[in-house]
Amino acid sequence: MNNNRFIVLDQDHKLLTKALESDARYMALSEAEQQHIKSWLAGAELVTASDFPNNVSRLYDVITLRDVQLRQNTRYKLVPPDESNEREGKLSAISPLGIRLMGLTEGESVVWQPGKKKKLYVVMEVSNAIYL
Repeated sequence: MNNNRFIVLDQDHKLLTKALESDARYMALSEAEQQHIKSWLAGAELVTASDFPNNVSRLYDVITLRDVQLRQNTRYKLVPPDESNEREGKLSAISPLGIRLMGLTEGESVVWQPGKKKKLYVVMEVSNAIYL
């Protein structure tokens, strides 16, 4: 079970949970990574659109992350898996990094370990898709 509680728009949760059944990139992940993503989603607090805060990341939001060690910013747009394109900065919300970016606000930190080395990021900005 995920101890890191976060909020997710109920519509986003439904779409992402359904995508777990058919997304090829998700299916190619290790069993441990798949289980981590499932438990992360299972631990989410679901919120309706009318109650969802504007400063919290969700699908179609653009998130600016600061790599603390390299002191470089990177922008990602969180998208459903079928719209992901890493060259364009469109990150699947059910990828190992994408799921960690759901439900974040400016100033929060994210630890991600793409290989043997852990990376620490700080969320510099969440640009809500409604206001872009």
